[in-house]
Amino acid sequence: MNNKRKPLNEKLDKFIFGREEQNGKPADGSKQTRQSEQDLEKEPNDLLDKLIKDSPRKEKPIRVSLDLSPDMHKKLTNLANRTGRKKSEILRILLEQAFDEINIE
Repeated sequence: MNNKRKPLNEKLDKFIFGREEQNGKPADGSKQTRQSEQDLEKEPNDLLDKLIKDSPRKEKPIRVSLDLSPDMHKKLTNLANRTGRKKSEILRILLEQAFDEINIE
């Protein structure tokens, strides 16, 4: 009766990806999944790296309202879920990159 509870992240991983663990080792199916995830992570993507890194807020922000198409909103939501950042943070980073590319200060 003294079974130790698994941390929530393992249960969540099992629920989302269908991973089964036996004696602390992943099942065969999840081994392939993890290899493909590692391959995706190895691809150089500066923008994604920038989105994943933490960037401290420097100034008090000014609120801006923005209308997005449902498709663009869905893509933004997926990116936010993938990176673990808020949608507003992602938009700030994307705007900064766009301004850098066209040399606006």
